[in-house]
Amino acid sequence: MLLIGVKEDEGWLYSRWNLTWGAGWLTLCRGGRVLLDDFDNPEVFVDGERIPSFKDPEEIMEVPEHREMRVRGFSKTLGLPVMVDFYNQTKVVDVTLPASEKVVDTTDYETFNKELAPYVDSMEIQMF
Repeated sequence: MLLIGVKEDEGWLYSRWNLTWGAGWLTLCRGGRVLLDDFDNPEVFVDGERIPSFKDPEEIMEVPEHREMRVRGFSKTLGLPVMVDFYNQTKVVDVTLPASEKVVDTTDYETFNKELAPYVDSMEIQMF
C-alpha cells in the first residue's frame, strides 16, 4: 500500500492508504479476516453498525456486501489499539491508531511510512 497521508488529532494518528489494486467486497472480507487473527477482542462494523462477534473467524467471509467495513481491536502485532476502515469498490483504506513512541508518534511522512508500511503491506498481501 502507498501512504496517501497522515494527520494527528487529539493523540490519534489518522492515515489513508492506497491499495495496489481496487478491492471488492470479498477482498475486504479477506482483509477483515486477517485483522481478526491479529486483534484481541475484535469488533466488526458494516456501514456503521456493529455486527455480532464470530464464533469462527471464517464467518466474516459470509457477511453480505455493504458499502464499508470497519474492524477494530487491540493489535497483537503493534501492541496498540487499531481501527481499519475498508471501502467497497475503492483502493482506499484508513488506519487509525494512537500516537505512541512504541510504534510511531509523528505525522512526518517518511517516519510514519517506514514504521507502519510493513504492517499494512502484510495485510494487503493477504487480502489478495
